[in-house]
Amino acid sequence: MTKANQKLPLRHLFCIFFCSWASQSGRREQQGFALPLALGLGFVMLTLGVTTVLVSQGGLNSSVQRRNGGAGFAVTEGGVARTLAQFTQPNNSVLLSRNYDTINQKTGKTYLGRDGIPNSGDERGDAIDEWTGYDPSDLSCFRVKGWGAPTLVTTGEIGSGSSYTIRAYRFDETQGIGTLLVEGHQGDQHSSVMIKLSVKPDLDDFPGLLMHVPEPDTSWETGVLALRGREILGSKGNVYFAPANSPDSSLTDTSAPEDSDRQNYLNGIWSTSANDGANGDTISGDITGCQMTVTLPDGIKGTNLGTINSSTTLRGVGGNSPTLYQLDKIDLAGADTLTVDTTVGPVYIDMTADGSHPQLSITLRDTAKILNVRTDGQAPRVGDLRIKARADNLVRLYDQSCIQNAFLWIWRDELRLMTSGPGCPSGRNTNFEGVAWVEAILSSKNAAGNRNVNFLGYTGQEYDTLVTPGATSGIAVPEDVSSLSDLLKYTDWPARYRFGDVLNWQRIRL
Repeated sequence: MTKANQKLPLRHLFCIFFCSWASQSGRREQQGFALPLALGLGFVMLTLGVTTVLVSQGGLNSSVQRRNGGAGFAVTEGGVARTLAQFTQPNNSVLLSRNYDTINQKTGKTYLGRDGIPNSGDERGDAIDEWTGYDPSDLSCFRVKGWGAPTLVTTGEIGSGSSYTIRAYRFDETQGIGTLLVEGHQGDQHSSVMIKLSVKPDLDDFPGLLMHVPEPDTSWETGVLALRGREILGSKGNVYFAPANSPDSSLTDTSAPEDSDRQNYLNGIWSTSANDGANGDTISGDITGCQMTVTLPDGIKGTNLGTINSSTTLRGVGGNSPTLYQLDKIDLAGADTLTVDTTVGPVYIDMTADGSHPQLSITLRDTAKILNVRTDGQAPRVGDLRIKARADNLVRLYDQSCIQNAFLWIWRDELRLMTSGPGCPSGRNTNFEGVAWVEAILSSKNAAGNRNVNFLGYTGQEYDTLVTPGATSGIAVPEDVSSLSDLLKYTDWPARYRFGDVLNWQRIRL
């Protein structure tokens, strides 16, 4: 850049103008204009001086603001880091699946709302606080973990005169996304950061087979599991049973295969070689003694198809919601099959039973089957076929029948395995492949001398009197159970949530 193109300071421009004007007006100075000119020049120079000082001070203020703003932002980032560090602790990780949304004093509403987006219009006038006071540490299955109560703090100091506050956290269980909003304070400066995290539960010890307590009706003895040597296959084939209703009420821990106390826990589920005809340890997963509850909400009832007693196909129709059906009964024999096609969307079936007692909701004989299938080359997901029963609903499997790729939830009754051999198309030694959260799982005896279960205090029931020598076919739990992770909020299973990738990070103005 040449000197001619450079911008001259204001004082230099004034000097050039004034000198030119003075040269042309020299005679007038001699004629009495010297004093007014001197006064005018002094006034202009004073104005230039004040302007220079103001400009300089303005630059200084901007610099101070930038420095303070940067310090405030650093405090906010520190608050985010501290919060995430707290979430890595098992006792605090349970809060990653719960919501916390305080009131913005400027708007009188929550900061984020259900969608996790500030100022989107779904904010509400009352705070959401599922963190404060939440302490699951005394629940039966949490005691097994020994994590203790959550200790997460929502505000803290960083250095002298600096602090941070968690303003909101929202969890979207459908997408597995947690949104965290933290505000930092440095003197009069405020800075806010919102981040979105991928959040997933650790499903290594997922309850593939859960014998639960039927809330709110807890008057019945529950949680009984009597395998009598039948196989439980798969690394997610973890068994949870209620110790109080087992042969040994002291079993209040977890036993993995090869653990020294494994025989004690096999005894707790009626599966020892001495008393139950079992041939060694037939359980692939862990066995845990703790009392758990499941409180699934009532859903919207679907199309009522009555009783299915011959080969039938049900299909999911897609869209944003599962396809819903109601059935009074499924009663299949021979080679009849209820095929549920979940290629374009999940299917949920509510069993209403037929009014009889006991209500025989599902009975499969011979080689009859209930199959979850897909026609697009993808493997069916266990969470895409959900069979739910809310009353006294028995599910009985005989002969070489099969239920495959299904989630079975029976609020107050049991799954009875009285099969003589495997029947599922996978070729494994199974009659049920999926996840079962039920009041009990009972099976036929391998020999007349095996122990009786006497479930609910009754004797002479068919699961105690029926003898099927050498029967070992049982259950396989799939390796991928992530399609059921949305149900974890309805049970007191101690799920440890973990955050992964930062999906979005942004500074926002509150």
